[in-house]
Amino acid sequence: MSKVNSANGTKKSAIEAKEALRAEGVTLTEWSKKKGFKYRTVSEVVRGVNKGLYGEGHRVAVALGMK
Repeated sequence: MSKVNSANGTKKSAIEAKEALRAEGVTLTEWSKKKGFKYRTVSEVVRGVNKGLYGEGHRVAVALGMK
């Protein structure tokens, strides 16, 4: 189940996902460890290098509410 941006009912962009973590006071490192993802994959998804189409990148994007 993906989270949607309550403002307009769409999925979060990479910037919105990163801002949401920042607003909670959670770093990418902390979030990735808590969720069991590799930091590198989380960073790549948030930066848009990894599009999150399949595999761990997709699972990260879903967990961040981007998919």
